[in-house]
Amino acid sequence: MRGLWLSLLLMWTLPAEAGELATVRLGLVVAELVRANDLQAKPDQIKTHVEELAASYEKPADVVRWYYSDNRRLAEVEAIVIENNVTQFVLSKAMVVEKPVSFEELMGQQA
Repeated sequence: MRGLWLSLLLMWTLPAEAGELATVRLGLVVAELVRANDLQAKPDQIKTHVEELAASYEKPADVVRWYYSDNRRLAEVEAIVIENNVTQFVLSKAMVVEKPVSFEELMGQQA
């Protein structure tokens, strides 16, 4: 897990070239998480998400048909569902440890 957060941190703090490498590494880590923990998008999850997206429209059934009529649109929904699955998995494994710190320490300013 530490490597995942390190990859995220590197994406925002290193030059673009290094950030691209971190993005690739993060993609590999996430792909392995999905594979190893069966986090792929299930058809019922995709259907539920499409229906949620369509619910706010005047004709939801038309919107659902619109998503299902194009594999690229459906792949976008699938990616969102996978992202949600990975997020839920990581959060379920996270351990919170409270540690009191001063504002300066939190902001990285040593007094």
